Amino acid sequence: MFRYALPLFFWFAAVTASAQVQSVGDVSFAVPDGWTYKPGTDFGAVVVTSGQNYWLMAVYKPMPSSGDPTTDLKAAWTRIVLAGHDYQGFPPLPYYDINHSVGYRGRRADDSSTNHATYTRLYVLEAGKSFIPVVAVSPNGQVLNAMEHVATGFIGSVRVAPLQAQPLKTTITVADLVGHCNHGAASSYDFYNRQTGRYESNASAFYGAGYTIAADGSFTYEMAGMTNGRTVRDQESGVVELSGGLIIFKGRSHVLRYRFINCQQALDGSTVLTLLAENSEVTALTILRDGDQWTRPAPRK
Repeated sequence: MFRYALPLFFWFAAVTASAQVQSVGDVSFAVPDGWTYKPGTDFGAVVVTSGQNYWLMAVYKPMPSSGDPTTDLKAAWTRIVLAGHDYQGFPPLPYYDINHSVGYRGRRADDSSTNHATYTRLYVLEAGKSFIPVVAVSPNGQVLNAMEHVATGFIGSVRVAPLQAQPLKTTITVADLVGHCNHGAASSYDFYNRQTGRYESNASAFYGAGYTIAADGSFTYEMAGMTNGRTVRDQESGVVELSGGLIIFKGRSHVLRYRFINCQQALDGSTVLTLLAENSEVTALTILRDGDQWTRPAPRK
């Protein structure tokens, strides 16, 4: 497939207009901002270029699921990647679970073409009796990884009818924040004696927090957590403001600032905001590693 798809890349990038949501058969997906859409015979592709680099992601029509993501990944790799002559055999282990996405569970694997001209990552999104293959292609793994945060949003948008994909929001208004959002984190570390190897202690911490935001921009905040057996609680109220890509919570006793990354609908209908600490550099690595996901439950029917 990729033997003829990649030479066409520069042609359809020039002539095809982008759109927010596209579909291939019963599968729909959101086109990332700034990317260009091009339909294929059994897939829909999105592409973007920067200098000599390119990124291509393609969503394929569903395939019957075996119930095992690894078996499904090999079946999709055979059908899609090995259909041409640029790749040989299955991608090397390990095959990783898909992380950071708000969509389906699944697995991914990578490999380079035999002449190292292209690098392919294949995701399989498990959807009950079927799975959806999603392919990403770039000149090499380093280039591909630079867009991994976009890929996670892209695969998280994929929906199978009767569900419909929703656009990924990369700008936000106060109206988009209205409701109750929850977020939290946990960590645990075991310590061992370096000389004896014996277990000595554990350090753990966790917290859960919630913001309730009204239409007029006012908010209330509650947090509860524990660190090394000590309970921590906090409450606050104030006004939320938006400025320069930041969401700013101005409370009575302190001010918190977060960098807004995106807003996306999860598979269960909830809304997920991805935020970064104000002092974080916005890169693919920091978004995937340090991004804080705030969840607003879907409205009750």
